[in-house]
Amino acid sequence: MTVHQKRIALLTWVLISALLFVMIAVNFKETMLLNFGEWVQSYLYNFLGSFGDFVFVVITYIGSAYVSFPIMGILICVFLFQKRYWTMLLLVFNLIGVRQLNWLLKTIFERPRPELEHLVQVSSESFPSGHSMNSIAFFGFLAYLLYLKLKASGKPFRWVWTSAVVLIAFISLSRVYLGVHYPLDVIGGILAGGAWLLLSIFLYTYVPKKEHFNRRERGGQKS
Repeated sequence: MTVHQKRIALLTWVLISALLFVMIAVNFKETMLLNFGEWVQSYLYNFLGSFGDFVFVVITYIGSAYVSFPIMGILICVFLFQKRYWTMLLLVFNLIGVRQLNWLLKTIFERPRPELEHLVQVSSESFPSGHSMNSIAFFGFLAYLLYLKLKASGKPFRWVWTSAVVLIAFISLSRVYLGVHYPLDVIGGILAGGAWLLLSIFLYTYVPKKEHFNRRERGGQKS
């Protein structure tokens, strides 16, 4: 696949993800969906019991700004040292941008939180889930960069995507278990965050080749 074809494919999937998000957004108030969401929450809580409280509080913390911002700060220093200036700017755009987009969407839809007991403190609207949206965009982009690096060096790389999917899935599930989001909030967050991730990957194709993580070493020189 050429770079041009890759860009077209990425933009197509961005639009598809955005369209699916809109479909969720215009139907999240349906009574049947609300009832289904409450059933899922109650089932999860009853199934896991108090053991799930500690586990999911820790997992949901991983998906918070208390973790993502320090990671971004460390990577900014690394990228500056490596002179990957455009990659650094794209990383900042990825995390700051998705958080601002989430704030905007929450402001537009103004969906109240579920009436179930909240096991963690929350302060904003419910739809779409910020943890789900931010996690898939940020951790997904980090996974993409790591995947490129490992693949170029000939090291095993498939575990990267598996680990990213598991982490994002558990962060998203934790928001439902902790009673602070409806399942559709999480699905909406994944779709919106997925679109932002694809947009970030699309923009990465414009990063100068000298900064790419998928350059191979040939005879001690970078191609």
